[in-house]
Amino acid sequence: MPTYSVQWSQTATVTATVTVDLDVLAQWAADAGVATLQDGEVASASAQVLRGSLEHNRHLREHLIRLWAASHV
Repeated sequence: MPTYSVQWSQTATVTATVTVDLDVLAQWAADAGVATLQDGEVASASAQVLRGSLEHNRHLREHLIRLWAASHV
């Protein structure tokens, strides 16, 4: 009987409920090297700058929480 090898890719959807303080998330992101644009130049983002952005930018907050959750699985 012949042997066959098959390969495929598939997408997975993951849902996680996490508890993380925004100060902790901001510090983690700063330590991970998240950058920002300042006057058209790329610069390292401080935890303090990121903390403010996390409060006001839902898309950034959700993206960084996804990254944080994935790195803590």
